[in-house]
Amino acid sequence: MKNTYLPKHISPVSTNESDLDAQVMRQHGHCQKTCKNAAYFLSVFSLSLLLVACGGGGGGSTPANNTAVPKAQALLAYVPVALTAPSYAADSAELSAWNYLQQSRVQCGFGAMVQNRQLDAAAQAHAVYLSTSSVAGDVSVTGHEESSAAAGKYTGSMPWDRAQYQSYGSEVAEILDAETWTYSAVSAPLLPTLSQRGLKSMRHLISTVYHLSSAMYQGSEVGFGVSLQSIDSAGVRRDEYRFGSLNGFHKADAQIQLGIGSLATFPCEGSTGIATTFTPSNERPNPLPDMTLASQKVGPPIYLKVDSGQKLVLHTSSVIKAGVPVATRVLTQANDPAKKIGAHEVFVIPSAELATYSEYQINLTGTVDGKPFSRTFTMATGGGE
Repeated sequence: MKNTYLPKHISPVSTNESDLDAQVMRQHGHCQKTCKNAAYFLSVFSLSLLLVACGGGGGGSTPANNTAVPKAQALLAYVPVALTAPSYAADSAELSAWNYLQQSRVQCGFGAMVQNRQLDAAAQAHAVYLSTSSVAGDVSVTGHEESSAAAGKYTGSMPWDRAQYQSYGSEVAEILDAETWTYSAVSAPLLPTLSQRGLKSMRHLISTVYHLSSAMYQGSEVGFGVSLQSIDSAGVRRDEYRFGSLNGFHKADAQIQLGIGSLATFPCEGSTGIATTFTPSNERPNPLPDMTLASQKVGPPIYLKVDSGQKLVLHTSSVIKAGVPVATRVLTQANDPAKKIGAHEVFVIPSAELATYSEYQINLTGTVDGKPFSRTFTMATGGGE
């Protein structure tokens, strides 16, 4: 499950999710959640996935790195970006999530973040709280809120409370991912590594509507937390995995601003390994409430953003594969059923799943505060979700 929370002075933000729960909330405001549950069976092995996002901005198997398009099929070259090295351990979930999120943000113009140890501590404490509370009972525990009566160590009711507990400020956005694996303790299946889990969590979070907005939040500092705990009962093992990220800023000048009239999109020119599918019913609130079944899928949302306080209007948009247009729908502040999308945000959503390992040309025109813009870029999908 993934969650996101938003500071009180930030304008309304959107939550997005594809295989996750998203929440966007202002401090002292409301928090919005979205969840996705998925179950996979391998003999006596099952996995349930829940993603929650609650944040400050508005599933399936995944590749082990960001070069998701095989060289033999890739038309776009994967272009790595230079990133400041964090202190996360090699092969950790935190490092793989950091790399994927930073690569995506920097490449597409949303700005790089820096690691913050206080946010690391707050995110880690909540991940441990959730996994501890889960293995202590029969119910998997997820979500942004904590209770002092739960089995896990309590460090604050809401994300900003937990950030302040670690001597950080209250301006934070939180996104969460939760997985529960149940399998035979005698003949355990091949399980993903922590590095693979972290990458999968972040890919799910940015293949959505509301969670994607939260992942591209304007905070310049970030922290990650991961906890994996297991419990055995009658020959059956249950793994409870919790992943969380806190993005924030502790002073006004620590926000990442795109600039007056500047537009950023995700995906963007050169983006590779993009998910092919988004299941709206897996995100809560559901951004497309006419699609309520897990079998009803669309393509990955394309996110447009300008700085909060500016007005973004999309006039035309198209998604084209080999000269053939793909039907799309546009989600804006005006038609957002959850009322989470700001006037500075727009989503273009392909009406059907995209093809794997394929190039798509995206064409966008509109205005930012009345001034026209035109944007064309090419992205490439990967092998699936």
